[in-house]
Amino acid sequence: MLQIAVEKVSDVIIGSLALGAVQEEGGDDFTEVPDIDEEMEFAPPKGDAHLELKRVIDKFNVEERQNLVALAWLGRGTFSKEEWDDAIEQAEELNADRISDYLLSMERLGDYLEEGLAELGYSSEEFETGYR
Repeated sequence: MLQIAVEKVSDVIIGSLALGAVQEEGGDDFTEVPDIDEEMEFAPPKGDAHLELKRVIDKFNVEERQNLVALAWLGRGTFSKEEWDDAIEQAEELNADRISDYLLSMERLGDYLEEGLAELGYSSEEFETGYR
């Protein structure tokens, strides 16, 4: 089902929660699946923590990035656990090069990922992470 290591998701959770502690409000928590094509605008990076987390996400392969998106959607209630395959299909339609920007535009990304993992029966707290 999940095609990304929980340890990697935990790294993103920790990074996004740290980012959220210093991030200004105003990110976009889309309630529907967006079309993140070349024309969609995202806020510019908000400092070193934002850039570092973007680098972490961009290092993941495309399938892992798509799974992050599907997990975030699951965690915020856009899709249910039973609709996981639909969430993955929708994530596969996104522009893979823009996924990190899209994810980082979510103010509650860490919370959504934690909730998504919980829905699938995983816990991010079980793993030590390498994010710094």
